Amino acid sequence: KVLGRINSMNERRIIRAEKFREALKDFPELTFQKVSADYKHCYHLLSAKYDGKPFQANRDSLIRMLLNEYRIKTVVQYFPLYRYPLFQKMGFGEANCPHTDNFFDNMLSFPFHIWMSESQFDYMIESTIKALRCLREHS
Repeated sequence: KVLGRINSMNERRIIRAEKFREALKDFPELTFQKVSADYKHCYHLLSAKYDGKPFQANRDSLIRMLLNEYRIKTVVQYFPLYRYPLFQKMGFGEANCPHTDNFFDNMLSFPFHIWMSESQFDYMIESTIKALRCLREHS
């Protein structure tokens, strides 16, 4: 029974993630992890990388707009260990990881709770589209 519920929740996450990604396909400045066709992604999170440089925007401006204009709280995750003060203090603060730094400095994670209603999820999609359009227009 439990495994059946987990499979059902994972399928719902996959459908929603595909819906989100499809709705935002006309915004190449927002990219999602590519997963090989022989693998299955269960989307426990819905994170993306935002490259607003062509529009003089950045990840933080998108995060602020989503929160202030639409009340959608996105977060930054995947903090590189070598950036934590504890690791730096222990001598592990130096790392040459340009891809990690680039991803972290430009990533955001959208709310993606399994209990989020369809209307809330649709609102998040519509609001994200509006925010991305607005950031494009203000360049």
